[in-house]
Amino acid sequence: MRFFKYSLIFVIFIGISCQDVKHVSKPNNLIPQDKMVDILTEIVLVNSARNYNKVMLEKSGIKPNQYIYQKFAIDSVQFEKSNEYYSENYNDYVSIFDKVKDSLDALKEHYNKLTEEEKKIEDSLNKIKLDKNRPDLKKEIDSIEVEVDSIAKDSADAAILDSIKAKETTRLRKATR
Repeated sequence: MRFFKYSLIFVIFIGISCQDVKHVSKPNNLIPQDKMVDILTEIVLVNSARNYNKVMLEKSGIKPNQYIYQKFAIDSVQFEKSNEYYSENYNDYVSIFDKVKDSLDALKEHYNKLTEEEKKIEDSLNKIKLDKNRPDLKKEIDSIEVEVDSIAKDSADAAILDSIKAKETTRLRKATR
């Protein structure tokens, strides 16, 4: 008899706990997957910047969420509904996050290459500066550095700066031969 009571209670609990799962319907203004990848990549970058130097981010006056919404011309409700929809569709969500990971890996590789090239250029410039047999190059090197620094202030793209440094370093190397 006890077994029957416990079995009945167990079946009742199972029956009560089984409920309809409400699936999220596809929103009218669903963010496309490619744009969602870009948004999530930007969110990761902004959160990394916040974690790296929160004080600097606060001093700049940038509010991360507003920045992302403005950059991609979306609002918070549209993002939340799209994120909820994609998170329910597991395969789509995994695909999106794989693309985000690939984007971040590509960015990391790009910036690592830029850092290596910058270090090579600085090493070359330092070597030329130490060359005491060619004091006439010191003025030229100083003028190049001033020119590169002024371009760096005007330009937001480090690749342009690196290419200018590379060209000038190559020209100076030829001059020292």
